[in-house]
Amino acid sequence: MKGFGLFVKTLAANTARLNSLDAHTGRLTLVLGNESADLDSMVSSLALAYALSPTISAPPIPIINTNRSDMTLRPESTLLLRTTLQANDSGIDALTFIDDFDVTRVVSYGHKHGLDVWLVDHNAPASRQTELEPFVRGIVDHHVDENRCPQAERQIELVGSCATLVAERLRNTLGSVEPELAKMLVAPILIDTSELSSTARRATDKDIEMVSWLVPQVEWAWPSANPVSTDSAVADQESSDEVESLDHVSSTHELYKILDKLKGKVSHLSARDLLRKDYKQWTVGSPAWTVGISSISYRLQKWIKRDSRKQIKKAVEKWVDEQKLDVALVMTHGKAKQGKGGVKVYGRDLIVAFGQSVNEEQQRRVLDGLQRSELLGLEPFFEDQDTGPVFFNQTRTESSRKQVFPAIKAVIESLSI
Repeated sequence: MKGFGLFVKTLAANTARLNSLDAHTGRLTLVLGNESADLDSMVSSLALAYALSPTISAPPIPIINTNRSDMTLRPESTLLLRTTLQANDSGIDALTFIDDFDVTRVVSYGHKHGLDVWLVDHNAPASRQTELEPFVRGIVDHHVDENRCPQAERQIELVGSCATLVAERLRNTLGSVEPELAKMLVAPILIDTSELSSTARRATDKDIEMVSWLVPQVEWAWPSANPVSTDSAVADQESSDEVESLDHVSSTHELYKILDKLKGKVSHLSARDLLRKDYKQWTVGSPAWTVGISSISYRLQKWIKRDSRKQIKKAVEKWVDEQKLDVALVMTHGKAKQGKGGVKVYGRDLIVAFGQSVNEEQQRRVLDGLQRSELLGLEPFFEDQDTGPVFFNQTRTESSRKQVFPAIKAVIESLSI
């Protein structure tokens, strides 16, 4: 296998390659992350493309499944990828984003010359990318299987982070990885499992195993007697806003704290940017419902204090119209003080909003189904639930979008029975 540094150097040619397909005839391989384009998805698409490269004549092309301009909404991803790529004389500009090329033209090319698509961090193409479905060759994912793409080779395990599965693949084929790749892979595992926290109940034995394999391969900054330490005494950066690189990081705890702080810095974003920053959309049921789920690292009580309940409802309703949704779920999560002067406690909230095509009886049945779901543990956020979007407190805080989507999918599918 080529070294990771050599693989990184091939990235800069990928966008031009996808925009000059007339000059090519060989089979094309894309590695596509999911449309929320979070840290796990970006890292997994890059690392899986590298893992696949020895088996394919032309280097696989990792695709960041969001618009290039939207990287400004993801400072934690920008910092990690910039650090990793700069270590190999490359940068963010070398990456290929979904709006850098015409997907339909790639599909046409695939019909003539061959196209293999590997899905990573999801197991079915997004509702706006279904034209890629016949070309899906492989899947590496940690979400509930949607049972599509039956032709694909699939590795689907409900681990905490998809990067865990990609790391396992690299361990089994290479035995070891370069220091910068090890740091890149360990970061999303820490983020997705809340630093392997037992109370968050997201980390599996395999996540822990892969972190234990990756950590000794990272070149941690001196001093670092125990780089796996999660001792809360490890000092945070004075201002993670000013961090230019992660080369100085001396432990997993420090890496996690810097990236987690950056991920949580969303209070400056507009309501629309909050809704679109980490967003996924599906088509579910028969007749088909369009379902959108936004995940926001910002507790609802803080958002209400900033924008007001009325303005949030307006923003969500406008988002439903803009995306042409039948139902939107807005998941907010993070730490917030419990009462005046209380300690900060992690929690989750949920807003449910419907499109104009959904009648009152359907709305009632969906809300009833969600409230009966033991996966969510929903309780009214307000005593007076007036018309429009409905606000809930989600008591089952361990249930992320990985659990919420199957819950809403099951409710919608039950409507047609």
